[in-house]
Amino acid sequence: MRSLTQNLLLLAGVSLLATLAPAALAALSPAEINSIASQTTVLIAPELRPELIEALENNYRNPLASQNNPDGVWHPGSGVIIAREGNRHYVLTVSHNFRQRDLNAGISYGIRTSDGKVHIVQQPNDGRGCPLNGSPTPGNLMRFGCYSISLPTRVDGPDLAVVVFESDHHYPVAPSATENSLNVGDPIYVSGWPDPEKERDATTGRCLGRAARRQRRFTWGPVTGVVNPASSENGYSIFYLDNTRPGMSGGPVFDNQGRVVGVHGRGSAGKAQLVNRFCSVSNAPNAQAFESGDFAIEGQGTGRADPEALRTRFSSGQAFNNFIGLIRRTGLNLSFNTNPPPPQMIQFALTAIPAGSSTGTVDFAIGSVPVGSFDDPQDVIPNIYDSYSSFEGLGSRLRDTPSGGCDSLLLGEPCW
Repeated sequence: MRSLTQNLLLLAGVSLLATLAPAALAALSPAEINSIASQTTVLIAPELRPELIEALENNYRNPLASQNNPDGVWHPGSGVIIAREGNRHYVLTVSHNFRQRDLNAGISYGIRTSDGKVHIVQQPNDGRGCPLNGSPTPGNLMRFGCYSISLPTRVDGPDLAVVVFESDHHYPVAPSATENSLNVGDPIYVSGWPDPEKERDATTGRCLGRAARRQRRFTWGPVTGVVNPASSENGYSIFYLDNTRPGMSGGPVFDNQGRVVGVHGRGSAGKAQLVNRFCSVSNAPNAQAFESGDFAIEGQGTGRADPEALRTRFSSGQAFNNFIGLIRRTGLNLSFNTNPPPPQMIQFALTAIPAGSSTGTVDFAIGSVPVGSFDDPQDVIPNIYDSYSSFEGLGSRLRDTPSGGCDSLLLGEPCW
């Protein structure tokens, strides 16, 4: 039987929990969400073999050389850690980060985590080809769609994939939302690693070519539409305004509570003035607006509900709850992190985001939600080639310009 003191303490505890409960679900600031993103966003890229290094040195990214290399050279992308089972870390990304050409060649992939380490994924080829044959099975790479230059629209099936790396160090897992609670006008936040090689110099208009330095970008903007994935193209069902850049495909889409609600994969096709900023624009008929550098022509209409109008005017992502349905059909029951982000995770990589740090021109706006971006100075890769050309002890042979900048805040530091 409890004493009077115990009962009073119990009542006080219940009262305190009732007081704190709304705060746990309160909207986080962009800086707080960026802190979560910095710890859980990864960079994904294939190994830089000697022939790819030679191609980069010859600047084959230039569209003038596209007749010799129509699919470009090297294609880094982004992803997010969404589950961990023992030492196996599960990274959610888009399937078009894994080109069938590279899988057929047996190229290994590297996943760079927030501490600067690159974890090698050996032989990720699932043997399913493209278009995909059979159903996905648990392995180092599970694709729900595929990418091949031989396809008229490049991507076949839902543009989602899960890639697995192993590490004795347990990396933070991003909080996730199992339900789709987004509405038009809600703010969303996207994190990823842009690939500057796909861009042009703002002054000269020439392709930038080799760019060793990389810096993670964090963007935000309003939701412009939500549709049923079954009625959308390749599963893209969340549409929004943003300031993303090529290379951020596969990066997480967060809601204002810091939970992953989607995966970014298609760029700002409606921002027609941005098309000329990027190199390697595909000449393939019906090419889709993927962040890999393929951009669709701006469509007409308000884009409030029609998937086609939304697709041609706004950036888009895959819904996380749709991914849950797909992964469960494989028989793999992952334990997702559905808890609110703990204070230590929010504070671990907290850095100030300057007010009004919007870049580029905003073509559309919904309500009072701003469109902005932040290139995190504490999340920098000084020379990406040093990491991705050393899988077989190759070392970097690229003649790079000085990278400048600072190392990642998390480099060498333990996770919380």
